[in-house]
Amino acid sequence: MNFVEQLTAIAILIDFLFGVTFGVVGGAILGSRREDNEKTLLGESPDPLSAGARVIYGVFTRDDGYLRNLLPGSAEPPRNDTTDDGPGSQGPGQDR
Repeated sequence: MNFVEQLTAIAILIDFLFGVTFGVVGGAILGSRREDNEKTLLGESPDPLSAGARVIYGVFTRDDGYLRNLLPGSAEPPRNDTTDDGPGSQGPGQDR
């Protein structure tokens, strides 16, 4: 291989690596922005791109549906927790 062929091979390799890097980062950014705009981070991801962005950014949810009901425009009002753990559940000195 002469110098021009080696330079061309290195340029193609660099182009490929930049394409993969920008593709992964761009997909994560696009999925994250989609989640922000649609406010779907509190529930299950709407599509595979958003699910991949959650994996890349390390964002996961353990929501039982309560947090989604707190968003404006929610159809169901938030439910109140009526359970009480007893007189000492409010902290020390609160039962006077």
